[in-house]
Amino acid sequence: MNYVEIIGYVASILVAISLTMSQILKLRVINFVGAVTFAIYGYFLGAYPILIVNTFIACINIYYLIKMYKTKDQFDQFEVTGDSTYLNRFFLHYKDDIQLFFTDFKYENFEENKIIFILRNMRPVNLIVYNEQDNGITEILLDYTIAEYRDFLNGKYLVSMFKSMVAEGDNRQLVSKATNGAHEKYLYRLGFSKNDNGLFVKKI
Repeated sequence: MNYVEIIGYVASILVAISLTMSQILKLRVINFVGAVTFAIYGYFLGAYPILIVNTFIACINIYYLIKMYKTKDQFDQFEVTGDSTYLNRFFLHYKDDIQLFFTDFKYENFEENKIIFILRNMRPVNLIVYNEQDNGITEILLDYTIAEYRDFLNGKYLVSMFKSMVAEGDNRQLVSKATNGAHEKYLYRLGFSKNDNGLFVKKI
């Protein structure tokens, strides 16, 4: 196997990986790298159709990446109650995915706690279930984001949202239980720290 074949295999793998991405940003970035690699492969082969097509694909990816970078997402939130019809439909639609990350969460949890949907460009993308305790703790029971929007921007908005709810001079902590390694990484990135009880805590 020579180096040209290796370039071709690498390009194929990158394009294949890009098509498995649920997040559009990751898809565009990896597909761009794959297209550039394929263009290089086409150049070394002298296969100009491969070079031209993949150069064009790379340019399309650059265009959309620049567009995504310049576009500022708009966030908002709205509160619902446990008997909300929309909440019921949302939960049933995403139930299997929710339980992959929050295995202990049940529909009955909605009845006893506060529920907020985070909107991103007017699309409900994040479901938050929490309760506020008298000891200054806000316990987050569910922080579920649909797959296409798992890029930490929702989490940053979540923290700022809770900060805006706290009265000046009030000391309050966000507390969350990590459900897996990916969730731990997410909480650490949002500035949570792990306490002696294995819970993740962030002062707001």
